[in-house]
Amino acid sequence: MNGLVNIISLEPGTRISLADGATAEVVSNPRDGIWVFVRYLAAPHDPAQGGREEMVFAQDVAAVLETP
Repeated sequence: MNGLVNIISLEPGTRISLADGATAEVVSNPRDGIWVFVRYLAAPHDPAQGGREEMVFAQDVAAVLETP
């Protein structure tokens, strides 16, 4: 967990890394400070998860990799 990522500011298209080692792209952001909707780009723990869209909890966002 990285307390430095302000998920409220994440825009669609932003690529992020998650605490479990996965990388994802923000699809939408309700700006509630708790959840962000992402599409998994790579998930080493579960390769079948690639391309899947899910809600991710703020504490699971480890870092911003690339902004649009």
